[in-house]
Amino acid sequence: MRAMILCLALVLTAGAARSGPVATDDGLLHLVQDDGSGTINSESKRPAPPPGMRPQRFYCVIDPPASAETDDKWSCPARPGRVGGRCRCAGMVGSGTLYAY
Repeated sequence: MRAMILCLALVLTAGAARSGPVATDDGLLHLVQDDGSGTINSESKRPAPPPGMRPQRFYCVIDPPASAETDDKWSCPARPGRVGGRCRCAGMVGSGTLYAY
């Protein structure tokens, strides 16, 4: 009985491993969703924007603490997220608001 269960387990794992994605020559997995709209950017794995249109960029704006004695706001590049939401900048105190341009 143990031998039969062991053989069944080996057959199931071999079948599952075989139907997965295929690795390329460089050892990376490339998954592509072909909806006919464009190509995949190899660095960000997101669809490339149409020609002549730049990608949306996000930045975080932080109000400095009172101890900074400045009226200027601090900003830094940020990861994509919900515009108007909270964000943080590395090396800066406090959290800010996410904007896009």
